[in-house]
Amino acid sequence: MTDKMKIVNALRDANLSKNHQAFLSHLTDDIEYYYHMSSRPLIGKAWVQKFLSKYDSITSDVIWRIDRHAETDDALLVEGYEEYTDTRTGDRIAHPYMGVFEFNGDKVCKWRDYFEMHQKTDDTK
Repeated sequence: MTDKMKIVNALRDANLSKNHQAFLSHLTDDIEYYYHMSSRPLIGKAWVQKFLSKYDSITSDVIWRIDRHAETDDALLVEGYEEYTDTRTGDRIAHPYMGVFEFNGDKVCKWRDYFEMHQKTDDTK
């Protein structure tokens, strides 16, 4: 496993355990995070912290799986799957995603997520 993949796995683990300090420790101070490509990016750790707090308040039982990845000298592309319960509605949301992580040294400086929002799962199967 590459160092970049270890860092992204650490981000994922920190997210799943709701350890915001550990999550933020892997980001540069001026991180640009595009959590959804049609939305404006979050700039800086303080804004990402607010996003994490909101995400934690509206989701439960989160699954974040990484199935494959590819990398260059300063970037890591991951493809996987996310699923969670929307605590506002009780709906189970699931979607495949792709994430692009750009690095400055051993920290993520830019992060872009690509996915379709609000795909409900069919729990009757």
